[in-house]
Amino acid sequence: MDLDSLSGFDIVVIALVLLVVFTLWAGIKTVPQGYNYTVEFFRKYTRTLHPGLNFIIPYFETIGARLNMMEQVLDVPTQEVITKD
Repeated sequence: MDLDSLSGFDIVVIALVLLVVFTLWAGIKTVPQGYNYTVEFFRKYTRTLHPGLNFIIPYFETIGARLNMMEQVLDVPTQEVITKD
């Protein structure tokens, strides 16, 4: 099959298949361990994606915030406490 033998219908079908494949690929989101992503539908919060493989509706849903859910170590200084012992 060379390019000269392609009809207009064949080109439209190939373009539609490529568009569908690109759309499906754009909708797959991988959330890393220790993070949660928020999903917004037209800039309004709808749901939260948890770690792993997730799917969003491309062109309509976007990733809003990438939240770090890992524990944070804080260095708290010692304090004097008066007790009734």
